[in-house]
Amino acid sequence: MEKIKDINYMSYYLNCYILILNKAHQAFISPYLKEKNVSYNQYELILHIYRDEGSIQGKIASSCGTDKCGASRSLRILEDKKLIIKKIDENNRRSYQLFLTEKGKKVVEDIIEKEIQWENYICENSDIEKEKLFKILNKACISSLKLLKND
Repeated sequence: MEKIKDINYMSYYLNCYILILNKAHQAFISPYLKEKNVSYNQYELILHIYRDEGSIQGKIASSCGTDKCGASRSLRILEDKKLIIKKIDENNRRSYQLFLTEKGKKVVEDIIEKEIQWENYICENSDIEKEKLFKILNKACISSLKLLKND
C-alpha cells in the first residue's frame, strides 16, 4: 500500500475506509453513551431492540455479531439498569422477547439524535447527499452479505 502523501487522497482498500469511519464514529458517540451509562456493545443491542421490539435474544445477538453469552451478559446489565424488559416468548417458552422500557426508549432516542448529528456532519462536509450515501452503503452491505452466502 502506498504511503499517504495527501490526506485528501488516501489509497486504501474499502475495509480501511470503513474501519476509519467506525473508529471515528465510536470516538464521537462514546461520550454520549458514557453520559447515558451505556457501553457501545449495549447500545448496539438496545438499538436493535428499538428497531425490532419483541425480538428474541438469540436473533439480536446474531444480528449484532455478538456471541450469545456476551449478549446475554449485556442484556442482563440493561435489564438491571431498567432499560429493557424480558418476556417469555409464547411460541417458545425457553426463549425471551425483549422490549425497551420508557427509560430505555428515551436513552436510545437521545443517542439517535447524536447519530443523526454525526451523519449530517459527515455528509455536509463531504458534499454528499445523505440519501444517496445510504443507498450506496446499503447496496455494498447487501453485496457483501451475498458474497458470504455464496462461499
